Amino acid sequence: MGLCFLKNVYGGLLLSAGGELSLALGMGFPNVTNNDLGLMRLLQGITFPIGLVIVYFLGAELYTGYGMWFAMTALSRRGKPTQYIRAIIASLLGNYLGAFLWATLQSYLTETLTEEPWRGRIISSVDSDFTDNQFHIIFLRSIGCGFLVTIAMLMGTQNRDGISKALGLHLPFFISTVLQFPHTVESMYMGTTGMLLGSRLTVWKFLWKCLLPVILGNAVGGAFTGAYNWYVYVKRKDDKQRSDGRDWLPVSSDD
Repeated sequence: MGLCFLKNVYGGLLLSAGGELSLALGMGFPNVTNNDLGLMRLLQGITFPIGLVIVYFLGAELYTGYGMWFAMTALSRRGKPTQYIRAIIASLLGNYLGAFLWATLQSYLTETLTEEPWRGRIISSVDSDFTDNQFHIIFLRSIGCGFLVTIAMLMGTQNRDGISKALGLHLPFFISTVLQFPHTVESMYMGTTGMLLGSRLTVWKFLWKCLLPVILGNAVGGAFTGAYNWYVYVKRKDDKQRSDGRDWLPVSSDD
């Protein structure tokens, strides 16, 4: 339990560092026009996944991966409900502590993002993405993030050398970031930073808009990946072994 918590604290710190990098590059436009919006998202999409790559290489953990692993474990009928609950609590608390520390110590007190145009852009982004957004929209977007981030984790495991692993981790998360699909730790970091900078996001709305729909959506999206992975690589693998090498092509040889 303690090790799980520590790994998630480091995960929150590292992903938040990638988040701050993406804000520093993507929110630094003094006069934003419609022509700049695509460039802003592109810069954020390129830089934010760097935090995920470092998390993976260091062996830290993020809550977004738990939906996939829990789905596979549950479908394999392993573990107890209390173990799932304890792991979720340790993960969320650890991730939030890491995100809170980075937002407070490295983004606010260092005044890295307190000057214009960063302050105004971040406040506007937090208010539009969370404060003024609807619960179901945040939830649906979060499903996409949970799905793509767990796909990134699977792609990272499919490669042996560091560059291939980094690209496998980066590309799906790049899609998620450009499309502005909320990530649990990103929302923790962005919400905390936004409140420190003066957004209209209150503590209640932070819980209701930044945490709950994103936590639930990421879990659902990750569970899709976990269910697919379990069915294809666990259940069907067992079926093949029981069938004594039967050919599992989608069409018969007579076709």
